[in-house]
Amino acid sequence: MEDVAARFASNLRSLREMRALTQAELGHRAGIGAASISHFETGQRVPSLESLVKVADALDVPVDALLGRGSVDAQTQVDPVFLQASRSSAQTLDTVRRVTAALLEGLKQP
Repeated sequence: MEDVAARFASNLRSLREMRALTQAELGHRAGIGAASISHFETGQRVPSLESLVKVADALDVPVDALLGRGSVDAQTQVDPVFLQASRSSAQTLDTVRRVTAALLEGLKQP
């Protein structure tokens, strides 16, 4: 279990930093205190299953990526507009998702 916990701590920090989020920002997105995120990253605590899912959702990655059982494709090209949106407020991010989904749905129409 220690290997999984260590991988989780490392992956959590890497994914958070990749998204240019502070521990407080990630905690806010996940509905978890910043101190808990810090404890998870240092390995002082292991998250509950509920917290694990919340953190994965806040980072928009599968739980397996946090646990080191899957990967986040580092080669994926992300448009700077979407990268900037991912660093914005939850409300702005939700708006970008809805607009993008609507535009993509419109492309499916003949």
